[in-house]
Amino acid sequence: MTLLTKYIKRMFCDLLPTMLVGVALYVPLFAQATTKEDAVKAGFVYNFTKYITWPTSDTPQDNFNLCVEGNDQLDGGLEALYGKKIGNKSLILIRDVSGEALKSCHMVFVADDAKLNMQKVLKKFDGLPVVTVSDRADFIKMGGMIGLLRDGNRVGFEINVIPARAVGLSISAQLLKLAKYVKGLK
Repeated sequence: MTLLTKYIKRMFCDLLPTMLVGVALYVPLFAQATTKEDAVKAGFVYNFTKYITWPTSDTPQDNFNLCVEGNDQLDGGLEALYGKKIGNKSLILIRDVSGEALKSCHMVFVADDAKLNMQKVLKKFDGLPVVTVSDRADFIKMGGMIGLLRDGNRVGFEINVIPARAVGLSISAQLLKLAKYVKGLK
């Protein structure tokens, strides 16, 4: 056996358990999502939380509230996020939120649902430190904060920092660099 072959064999044996653990953790998270694209979009929604800072609240909450507007919920992808940790808080889903409960949302996923009046939905969250996310085309042009989009075979996202800054949300430079397009940068 050559030195190179021994090195490759040893490296493969060392990396294989790590790769298997990674796959084992990834699969259950999105097992409920029926399509790979929906699972990826749900993964983006979850990972956005790591790169956004919310203003401190007078009323601390025990949970991270992901609110959902509309019928499409990424074919189970968002449900797969239930209970995942966001910092020291557990993520819970709240559907069709209204009134005073709007203030409890940290993030809202607005479905690409033809029945929804997007301007009306976004108006509900005006002035609240709630990250708005959707996979609807032109979402950030309508005033949303993060739009999920399909770019060929890949899923990407675009960000509108104007409404985020207006409500005291801070989006990290790392996330802005990964966006396909950022609206509102100077």
